Amino acid sequence: MPAPQPENAETSRRGFVIYAIGQSVASTGTWMQRLAIGWLAWDLTHSVGWVGAMALTELVAALWVAPSSGVLVDRSNLFRLNLLLQGCAMLVALLLYAFTETGMMTIWLLWALALADATWQGLAQPARMVAVSLLAGPKHMAQAIAVNSIGFNVARSVGPAVAGSIIIYFATPMVFLVNIGAFGTMALVLLVLRPALNRPGAASRGAFLNDVVAGYRYIARTPPVATIFLMVLAFSLLGRPFTELFPAIAGQMLGGGPAMLSLLMSAQGIGALAGGAWMLRRRSIPALARVTYGAGISMALALLGFCIVGHGQIAIALIALAGLGHVMCNIGMQSLAQLFAAREFRGRTMALYGLIFRAGPAAAAALIGGLAEWFGLAPLIGASAVACALCLSAVAFTRRGVFTPERTAPAAPPPRAGDERGGL
Repeated sequence: MPAPQPENAETSRRGFVIYAIGQSVASTGTWMQRLAIGWLAWDLTHSVGWVGAMALTELVAALWVAPSSGVLVDRSNLFRLNLLLQGCAMLVALLLYAFTETGMMTIWLLWALALADATWQGLAQPARMVAVSLLAGPKHMAQAIAVNSIGFNVARSVGPAVAGSIIIYFATPMVFLVNIGAFGTMALVLLVLRPALNRPGAASRGAFLNDVVAGYRYIARTPPVATIFLMVLAFSLLGRPFTELFPAIAGQMLGGGPAMLSLLMSAQGIGALAGGAWMLRRRSIPALARVTYGAGISMALALLGFCIVGHGQIAIALIALAGLGHVMCNIGMQSLAQLFAAREFRGRTMALYGLIFRAGPAAAAALIGGLAEWFGLAPLIGASAVACALCLSAVAFTRRGVFTPERTAPAAPPPRAGDERGGL
């Protein structure tokens, strides 16, 4: 018997709109906090190494959090888990404010708090993704993820600008104080959406390690989900690293400075916003898969063109096109993963997705950066882009017909009386 659908389309849409607004505010706070932590590390030490060490906390946290976070999401009451993690965000911001304002902050304490911040972010990522699937439902999944992507890209631009202004006109501790309010806004949104999110975990409780292994086994043995992860690996390791390499691209390939870096990031951001807007249109599952493959291949070809052109307005336009393809491909892959992953494995599926998406580009960018000393940056980015296009094309050809509506996971049933029991 098929699972019942969410209460009604209007209620589902209204709930997601509220969630998206709260998430945009919280994301702005997250980007504000990242800039403030980096600046505080520089202010305390004047060491580029320590600034890099703060950025490294995200990769460290992703590697050790991802295997457990998916199991935690699948087992837990989603409302309680998200509310708890939002409380952790507020606590970290409060500690950052208190230690900085009182002059007790040290660089090692800042690193520990940055690691704590990255840890709760890693735990929260799959919980947020699954919340989107519950609120939006299968019919509006791609549009919901597109709205989230637009909010994320706006927050990535607005957050650092707001944080910089606060640091200039007030002081660094004030950024952390404002963030408590930003994260608190999301906590209030979760309380409003409690009826929609308050349901027990979908997965049965076994031995924790066995559940982790079961999640990886499920991904490998489920053809649509395995196909998505082949796409994610090609995209993350071969295509997406260009965003991590922007400082080197601006300085070495384009011979510019901070202004050129800002221009590259702006062009990529404009393309990303356009890509998110393009994905707001509702599509059938086969059409969504075709758009996803096409967007990833287009991104790779735009990067290859950029490496060939090498300078001028055409090169900047190609970066914007790469940004458009990058976001469209990500939205498509994430939508397909949520649609085809069974509810009891969705947390583990999205946790691994998040790990590859966060750690893959960082590792690939480090490898390209090291090899660039011998082979040059442009040839390596171009070769990586060609490999990305070839891999995505091979997956599309060998796995054609795998994304059919009949293989999608059933919709989650609506919450029932008593669903608040069980789980976290």
